[in-house]
Amino acid sequence: MFLHQLEQGDIRVMTSASDLTAASDCEFAFLRRVDERLGREVTVPPKDDPMLRRAAELGDDHEARVLSRYLNEFGQRNPGVPGGVVETRESDSRDAQTLRAAELETVTALQGGAEVVFQATFFDPVQRPAEGDVPAIGFVGFADFLRRTETGHYEVQDTKLARRAKVTALMQLAAYAEQLRRLGIPVAPEVSLILGDETTSRHHLSDIEPVFRARRERLHTILLDRVQQFGAGGERSSAAPIAWNAAGVVACGRCEVCDHEVQAHRDLLLVAGLRLTQRARLVAAGITTIDALAAAHPQTAGGSVSVEGIAQATLERLSLQALLQTQARDGAPPPIEVIDVAALAMIPKPSPGDLFFDFEGDPLFREPGDAGSARWGIDYLFGMVDTDRQFTALWAHDLDEERVALERFLEMVAERRAAYPDMHIYHYAPYERTHLLSIAARHGVCEAEVDQLLREHVLVDLYPIVRAALRVGSRSYSIKKLEPLYMGDEHRDADGVLDGAESVTEFAEASALRRSDSDDEQREAERRLAAIAAYNEYDCVSTLQLRDWLRGLATERGIAPHSSGLPDLAESTDPENGESRFRLSPVAARLSALAAELDDAQTAHAVALAASAVDYHEREQKSFWWEHYARLVNPIDDWSGTRDAMIIDAGLTPRSELWIDPTGRQTLARRTIVLRGELAPGSTLKVGDDAFAVYE
Repeated sequence: MFLHQLEQGDIRVMTSASDLTAASDCEFAFLRRVDERLGREVTVPPKDDPMLRRAAELGDDHEARVLSRYLNEFGQRNPGVPGGVVETRESDSRDAQTLRAAELETVTALQGGAEVVFQATFFDPVQRPAEGDVPAIGFVGFADFLRRTETGHYEVQDTKLARRAKVTALMQLAAYAEQLRRLGIPVAPEVSLILGDETTSRHHLSDIEPVFRARRERLHTILLDRVQQFGAGGERSSAAPIAWNAAGVVACGRCEVCDHEVQAHRDLLLVAGLRLTQRARLVAAGITTIDALAAAHPQTAGGSVSVEGIAQATLERLSLQALLQTQARDGAPPPIEVIDVAALAMIPKPSPGDLFFDFEGDPLFREPGDAGSARWGIDYLFGMVDTDRQFTALWAHDLDEERVALERFLEMVAERRAAYPDMHIYHYAPYERTHLLSIAARHGVCEAEVDQLLREHVLVDLYPIVRAALRVGSRSYSIKKLEPLYMGDEHRDADGVLDGAESVTEFAEASALRRSDSDDEQREAERRLAAIAAYNEYDCVSTLQLRDWLRGLATERGIAPHSSGLPDLAESTDPENGESRFRLSPVAARLSALAAELDDAQTAHAVALAASAVDYHEREQKSFWWEHYARLVNPIDDWSGTRDAMIIDAGLTPRSELWIDPTGRQTLARRTIVLRGELAPGSTLKVGDDAFAVYE
C-alpha cells in the first residue's frame, strides 16, 4: 500500500495483490503497517526471517527457470511480429506516469499477439472511486506470466515455490484476470499456478472470483477505516494506530507484529498450548491476561471458577501453565511441576546400546531436473550420539547420498540391535519418525526396516512424555527451552549455529561453496559444515541428557522404567510369522533398481513413479495407521487442529440421554449421545462415515 498525492491536497490509496494476501493472513499486522505508511507513531517489527529470505531467492530462481523455458519454446518477441516472449520488467517506481506507461507497454504486447508476457504491469487509478471525503482506491500489480491460448485468450499464470495451491495465491490470479478484462483483453476461463515442483495447478476463475471479491471488499473497508482516522490538527499522521484487540479486526496471534503486542499486553496467547478459541472464551469470561489466568489457578483447581465452553480439566491445566510461566525468572531454569508420574514410566529401561538421534533437513532444497522430475527437500545430516556421547554424522549433499545415508543408518541400527536387543533410539518431537518414513518412501528403499522399527517401538519420542508428565514454566516446550533444566554449564556455542533456520542457510551456503574450485572457498565450506555438525551434536547430547533427567524424576518418585507397552498396530504383522506386513513387492523392487540404472532422466522418473505405484495402496494404509498411532501417544494440543480429527468439547456437549433397557430381540442397553466439537478446515468427515473414538 502506498499513497498518491493529488491536486488540492487529496490522496489516492494504491493497493496491490500482495496487500490482499497480507490482509487475509493477518488484518492487524496489515493495518499496523498501513499506520506506519501514514506516518503514525507506531513500531512495526521487521520481517527478519532467514528462511523467508531464502524462500524469496529460490522463488526468483523458480520464476527465472519458467521464463527460460518459455524463451526456449517461443523465443524473444520481434517488434511488429506476432508471437514470442515479451519481458516487461517490474518497475520499482510509484510514479503514476511511469506506471501508466508500463501498463501501455503490456497492452501493446498483448494486442500484438505475444505468446507470453512476463511481469505484465497493471495500473488502475480508480478501482474504487472517491466518494465525498473518502479517497479513491487504486490498484497496481505485476503478473508473473500471461500466456496466450489457442483461442486467443490470455491465461494468468503465477509461479509459487509452494508445492500446493493456496487460496491467497489464487486470489492474486483473480485480481490480475480482472485487470485484463478492464483493459479489454480476452481472458481464459482458467488460471494456473506453476508450483515449486514444476507441476501446474489449474483452477476455474468462476470458482475463485466470489471469494476474491469478498476479500477485496473487506480489504477496502478496513483500509479506508484506517485512512480516514485523523488526530490533533486534522492530520492523518497524528491519529492513534490500530489498537491491539480492536473490535472487528482479526489478528492471527502468531506473526512478528502480533507477537510484539502479545508480549506487551501480557496476552493469554503467551500461555503455552492455548488455542485462539480458548482465548476467546476466556476473554468472554473476563480473563484477559496470562497474569489473570495464573491468579485464577487456585479457584480453577478447586472447581469454584469455570469458563463456559472449556472443560474444567482443560481450564485447570491452562491456569497451571500460566502460573508456572509467571513464576519463571530470567537467567534461571523454568519452574516445573510433575502432573502425571505414570507418564514417566513410558521411558524404557536404559541400555548401553541406546542412541540419541537428530536430523538436519532443508525443505527448500531442490535437486535439478526437468518439469515434473525435479525433487524437493533433503535431510542432509543424520546425527547421533551413543551413551558415551560418541558422535556419528552421516552427511547427504544430494538425494542419492540421502538414500545411502538412510541405508547406512539402518545398517548401523541393525548391527546395534543384534548386539543390544533392548536398545532404543531417542529423539525429541515427531520430525525424526516422520522423516524416516518419508525418506524411505521417496527412495523406495528400506520401508520394511523403518516400519519394523516403528512397530517394535524402537524409536522413543521424549516430547509427548514431557508434555504428558510435566508442566514447564515456558511459553515453548522446544528442547532448547528445556535445556536450562538439565544441561548445567554445557551451553551452546554463542558464535556457532544457534537454530534450525541458521543450520539450513549455512548448509545452502556451504553447498554453493563446495562447488567452487577455490581452495579458500572449499575450506570455508568445511568450516560451515563443521559448525552445523557441532550444532547437531549438541542437540543429540541434549536429548541424552533430557532422557537421563526424566529418568531421575521418575526414580525420585518411585517409578521404574520399562517399555511403553503400547499395542502393535492393527494389521501391522503377519499372523503366520510375525513379520512386518509391509514388504516392497518384487516388481516394485526391480523397477526401483532399474530406475537407478537408467541414464535418461525422464525415463528414470517414469519408472520410479511406476515402482511407487505398485505398492501405493499398502503404503497409504500404513500412513493412515501411523497417523492414528501418533494421536495415541502425542498430546491432544499437538494434533487437535489437524484435518479429520475432532476434539469433543465438553463445554458444548449436552448431557446424554438415559440408558434404554433392551426390549424385544435387543440384548444390550442403548442410548443416543450428542457430541459437539470443531473440525479443522479441509476435513472430509461426512454423514454416515465411521469414526475412531480415542479416550483421554
